[in-house]
Amino acid sequence: MKKAFILLLVIVFMLTGCGGNPHYEEDLKDTAGTILDSAAAVEEIANEYANIWSFSIQSGTAIEVKDMSEATGLGEDDIREHFQLNAAGNVPGDFSTNVGSLRSYFEGTGKLDEVKKSSDEIKEKMSKLKDPPSKFEKAYDEMLDMYAYYKEYA
Repeated sequence: MKKAFILLLVIVFMLTGCGGNPHYEEDLKDTAGTILDSAAAVEEIANEYANIWSFSIQSGTAIEVKDMSEATGLGEDDIREHFQLNAAGNVPGDFSTNVGSLRSYFEGTGKLDEVKKSSDEIKEKMSKLKDPPSKFEKAYDEMLDMYAYYKEYA
């Protein structure tokens, strides 16, 4: 994520010093912003997976809905709707089950669809940036690096 941010700063710096084709410049800036926004969303989702994985392992036993809600930041109703519950109404302490349940939550809330849609949008924007004007060739090369980092993690 830090590499992507640094690359964005380099691109913006390069663009602010470039004249000519403002349409290409705006498209480049817009694409960089979209990549950063999407990367931040992916990072947030990954952190939530890591959090639930860690919390489930540390718990080692069934987890009360209230405790899972506090640990994840999800509402208790979301926990009851998307997570498997045992006969006592608790969330199993199994990390694999809970990671799958979190995926169910992300699917149910549309977060995964948003990431997919954003990824498709970025791919389309990148294809429109091909063949940059000579003034933007270096910025485009930096954007390709940023896009490669993004695809690696998204």
